Amino acid sequence: KTVIENREVDVIIPTIGRKQYLHDVLKDLSNQTLKPKNVIIVEQNPKEDSVSELDFINTKEWTFNIKHIFTNKTGVCNARNLALAEVTSEWTILGDDDNRFSNTLIEDLFSRLEQHGATVGTTVYLQPNEVQTYLKTAQTSIFGAGNSIVKSHVLDDVKFNMAYEFNYGEDNDFGMQLRQLGHDVIYFADVKITHLKAPIGGYRTKVQQLWANDNFQPKPSPTIQLLHQTYFTKQQQLGYKLLLGLRSYKNSAIK
Repeated sequence: KTVIENREVDVIIPTIGRKQYLHDVLKDLSNQTLKPKNVIIVEQNPKEDSVSELDFINTKEWTFNIKHIFTNKTGVCNARNLALAEVTSEWTILGDDDNRFSNTLIEDLFSRLEQHGATVGTTVYLQPNEVQTYLKTAQTSIFGAGNSIVKSHVLDDVKFNMAYEFNYGEDNDFGMQLRQLGHDVIYFADVKITHLKAPIGGYRTKVQQLWANDNFQPKPSPTIQLLHQTYFTKQQQLGYKLLLGLRSYKNSAIK
C-alpha cells in the first residue's frame, strides 16, 4: 500500500508565552536529517496592542520556511485550526512548543508510515521522568495533538472542535473524527518525542468554567462526557459509568 508520494511535510505549532522552549523546538527541526518544508507557528497573546516576542523568527536563518500567525485570541483549538488552514505539503506534523526530539524524527516517521501503509501515526510521548510501558506498534485508541503525523488531504474534512476549548479532550475528538473517515491511527512504539510539560507562560488565559462553583463537581468532566456521548455506544457509556463509579467508591469517605 503506497501512502507516500513525496516526503514534504509541514509542522504546525501553537505557542503562548514559551519563547525559549519554542526556540529549542525550531533548533531540533533545523537539525533534522529530513527537513520540514514549512513550520507554521500560531503565536497567541490576549493583551491588546501586544506584539510578537518571537524575534528569532526573523533574526536567525532557518533551514525551512516559517509561516508566523499572531493573534490576540487565545485557545489551542483555534490556534491549531488557523495553522491547519495554512498547510500546503503532502504531510502534516502536529507539534507543540515544549517538545524535544532526535534529529531523525521526521525520517523515522516516514519510514514507519511507509512500512505500515498508514495515513495517521502518533508517537511515544512521555515526560522526562516517565517510563514507556506500552512497547508494541499497533492500532491505537489514542491520538496526540502534539505528537502526530497526518496525510494532509485527510485534514480537509476535520478540524478541532471549539466546544473543547480551554478544557480537555480536543485531541481525542480529533482522532475520532479521523477514524470515522476510515483512517486507522497507528502508534509507533519506537518513535519518541519528549514532552517537557513546560511551566505555563505568564499570560495564559484563565477560564472560569460554568461548573466551577457547583457544590457537586461533575464526573467525568463535561467535555469528556461530550466525547463519550458523541462517539461511544450505549454499552460503552454504561461500562465507563460503572468503572468510574467503582473508582470513585474506592477513594470515597463512605468506603
